[in-house]
Amino acid sequence: MGKAIEKIAKQRNHEVVSIIDIGDNNFNKEVECYIDFSTAAALSGNVKQVCALQIPVVIGTTGWYDDFEKYQDLFVKSNNKGIWGSNFSLGVNIFMSIVEDASKKFSQFSDTYDVFLHEFHHKNKMDSPSGTALKIAALVKDNFKAKNTIQTEKLDRKINTEELHVTSTRGGYIPGTHQVIFDSASDSIELTDRARNREGFALGSVIAAENIAQAPEGLSDFYDIFKAVYK
Repeated sequence: MGKAIEKIAKQRNHEVVSIIDIGDNNFNKEVECYIDFSTAAALSGNVKQVCALQIPVVIGTTGWYDDFEKYQDLFVKSNNKGIWGSNFSLGVNIFMSIVEDASKKFSQFSDTYDVFLHEFHHKNKMDSPSGTALKIAALVKDNFKAKNTIQTEKLDRKINTEELHVTSTRGGYIPGTHQVIFDSASDSIELTDRARNREGFALGSVIAAENIAQAPEGLSDFYDIFKAVYK
């Protein structure tokens, strides 16, 4: 991801003045924005450093969401800005807006249509379900009135009507596929996003950095920034 981000940033006429690698803590105070695609274990130390220097940061790392409030508090207390995203792909963010709108429409026929999610990722992905799947699930739950609970566990029982089932497959070299399916006895409508490579994520993270000045202090969701910029 680092190499992809460097390539995209230069293509968009940005100067890359600092690259932080494993074991490197030499954060440059002259940087206008850092982009972090490290690991959940490394993120805490990285964020503490950039907040101490009051350098805005785009966070593309996954697996840290259980500590969101801790990070939000750190950004607010340091008067710093951060944009995080479960997925920085432009296509995925457009996809999420389509899913959000579709969920509102299908919700009017929730006695006829059910909805569920499935995602595929490569065998080395650390978390399951993906952060993107959970973000999409939250959008469905908030807009499909019959669903009020996200269920990510294997079920050895009949699923409850109010549960939104989110399932995952890990294997091979799949960059990422997310499916939302609205299903009835009469037909099935499937919305699918399939990532082809890492460049889409890199482009979105650079666009987030370009728009970080519009973000309020604290942590902002890239999806919200994306919707505000691309109305």
